[in-house]
Amino acid sequence: MEINTIMNKIVIANSYRCKNKQSFFAIHQIVNKIRSYKPDCKIDYHIIWDTNPEGEVDNINWDEKINAIASDTVSIYSYDQTFFSNYAVKEYNIQPELIAKFKKYPAIYFVLMAHYLRKIKQEECCLIYDDDIIINYDFHDIIDYIINKQSILIVEIANANCDKVLFTKLNELYSEEFIHIYKLRNPNLFGFNSGFQCIDLSLFDEFINTDNFQLLLNIFDYSGIFDNEGKEIWGPNRFLIDTQQQSFFGIMNVVKSRANPIILNPHQYFVVPNWGVSPIHGPINIDNEFQGWDIALKSKITHFIGHTQGKGKPKIFLQLVDKYLEENKLL
Repeated sequence: MEINTIMNKIVIANSYRCKNKQSFFAIHQIVNKIRSYKPDCKIDYHIIWDTNPEGEVDNINWDEKINAIASDTVSIYSYDQTFFSNYAVKEYNIQPELIAKFKKYPAIYFVLMAHYLRKIKQEECCLIYDDDIIINYDFHDIIDYIINKQSILIVEIANANCDKVLFTKLNELYSEEFIHIYKLRNPNLFGFNSGFQCIDLSLFDEFINTDNFQLLLNIFDYSGIFDNEGKEIWGPNRFLIDTQQQSFFGIMNVVKSRANPIILNPHQYFVVPNWGVSPIHGPINIDNEFQGWDIALKSKITHFIGHTQGKGKPKIFLQLVDKYLEENKLL
């Protein structure tokens, strides 16, 4: 397989709900950070847009603004979930019974996208970047790491188990060396956030042939987040379902990256929810003016993680988005 080795290039990829203010902000924020530091850097941005008919729909105004970000050095590639279902069928003849299960576990579409970026686009690495992240500094070090094709991991400091649900399954696929490498490269057994993670796409090389591609799909549980009565599942069972993608990338990126991944200093870069106790900063007060997000905002990269259960994103995040858009005359 001929790999794309263009230097001075950054590939960004993720699934976003729709073309709205939040997704425009996310795209503009990171593209602006990169271009301010490396104006000639090529940026390829790959996005799966949610096609859930019950979800939020695209806003034509923000759609136009997103399209306007594209330039000679910035390419934005849009996909829907059907594209990657068809990819699995065309490239690997995956049967309709399994394709139908993808809808119950939509995170699988991003796994397929990452596989596609390796096999078809022949990329070396990509940055997974959620649309609910605030970058609180110049970002130069991260840009340099990505351009140099280095894996990057950010620690969830209050939840080392955030990416461990697939460890047994993944370990069973490999020899005893798997767990040895994991402990060697991640001696503190940190848990890593997948909403911001630069992955070495070569981890998919073992899943390129047909038999191993099926093994890749079989790693995941497609039972979904609704019980037999149609009631949404919460609690520990929801955690086991929702963190599968995070577990896959968090573990495989540690073990299968060609070089030791960079674990960002958890005193400067960390992910933490707005409740509980931070092992570095102490108890988190959810009732303060920041709704508990003041601890997360101490990180150079703040990810507003957690289920909103219909409540929408936190007030402080929305305020920071509007502040950014106003300062950059984008509203």
